[in-house]
Amino acid sequence: MTTFNYYFPDNLDFVDPNFNGITNEKTKNHRKYDDDAYPHEILKELPYNGMLVSLAGVGTMQKKGKYYTQELTEDFYYYGAKKFLRLNQDKYSNVLLMGDCGAFDYVNEPEPPFTIDELIEFYDRGGFDCGISLDHIVFPYAKDDEALKAMDYADIREAERRIKITLDNAVLFLERSKVLNTSKGKSFIPYGVAHGFSKESFISSVKKLEEIGYTYITIGGMIKSKTPDLLDLLETLSSIKKKETQFHLLGICRFENIPAYAKYGVTSADSTSPLMQGIKAGKYFEFNDDAHELIQSLSIRIRQCDHDNVQKLIDKHRHEIRSLVVKMLNNNEIDIDLSNNALSTNECVKRLETDCIKKLKQYDATGEHFDATFKALMAYEKVTTADHLAEITPVKQAILNKDKLRIKKFLLERPWKTCTCGVCESGIMNIIFRSNQTNRRRGIHNLAMVTKHKDKVIDDMKSTMIKANK
Repeated sequence: MTTFNYYFPDNLDFVDPNFNGITNEKTKNHRKYDDDAYPHEILKELPYNGMLVSLAGVGTMQKKGKYYTQELTEDFYYYGAKKFLRLNQDKYSNVLLMGDCGAFDYVNEPEPPFTIDELIEFYDRGGFDCGISLDHIVFPYAKDDEALKAMDYADIREAERRIKITLDNAVLFLERSKVLNTSKGKSFIPYGVAHGFSKESFISSVKKLEEIGYTYITIGGMIKSKTPDLLDLLETLSSIKKKETQFHLLGICRFENIPAYAKYGVTSADSTSPLMQGIKAGKYFEFNDDAHELIQSLSIRIRQCDHDNVQKLIDKHRHEIRSLVVKMLNNNEIDIDLSNNALSTNECVKRLETDCIKKLKQYDATGEHFDATFKALMAYEKVTTADHLAEITPVKQAILNKDKLRIKKFLLERPWKTCTCGVCESGIMNIIFRSNQTNRRRGIHNLAMVTKHKDKVIDDMKSTMIKANK
């Protein structure tokens, strides 16, 4: 199969479209959701084939969702998913909507907190294209017999209990979804969920779901698995499934594996990983069209001096910071004058922040004075990073040196200047590793890059198949 759809899970990951990273201005009297924009609203091209929305995230009229306020939950049920997610324009007509119960969010509960009827109502009122059965997630996975023998017996029993709950629910879910689709003259595609703690248990789940009547099956619980173990499992499952059965990977994608997914019958997956790698790890993705590669760079970080985390760091390491500033001044690592002993530690740090922001803005606008800009960035990075304020081991020093080189490369190459995603055109201050707004924008940029990469891989696979059939 040469079709692969990427679904982006909805966790209310939107941004203020009026945010200005240079002036730090935001929408006046900002209202969450009402004044915010989803990734597909601010990017020039669609960053995903569909969106996945979970019942656990939205909630019901009686049960509060993890991400939605009661007002947003009521709006979701009243307007439906398309309108609520602002996908009701013609340009979004091909964006698919998939729903699931959100089992990851209640993994520690003994039973799913929702009923099949609540899940069916969620899919019905939301107007979903695809709906996943009510499951109870299984995390322990033994990749081979040796690992299975080492698995705790209690963990196996608990996994078997959850698998039974999932398969029993799959029977009722398929029956009731057929009744709904028949009575209302509309349909969502029902997906069963295969869980397992070993290859054999996964095989058993897939076969039982096929016997129940499912053509679409999600593979759950493998988000913590290593890539070789995941691919090994998929290869095994592809060898025993029916020809028409299609797999969806729940919560895991790893886009570099798309050719293998296609080979093993995986036609879709959902993941927030590109976004979260941008938000939490400072990753900035680039797509090399010539080499068909997805490149991960480390974005520039300028912590907010007034942020609570930085203030706590200053309070804890005042002496170390002052000593480090003196050392950097002596080594010509700082271009501004901080030699006045009357300056407080907070004032020294604040002046370093102001200096590197000023120089970064100028460098972004002109491309000039790279060395001075990089020096200012590194000086501020050192006084706001705990690793630089304690004894540095050789291993830690190697990591810090590697990060320094990656930041230098990113700054020197200025990839944001040639990116046309819809976010980067506003400049480096909108995508640096600094605030919630800038971090989310960088993550949203990453969504655009992985989808561009995914589409190129699929196109190449189709071209290869066409040539092979000639």
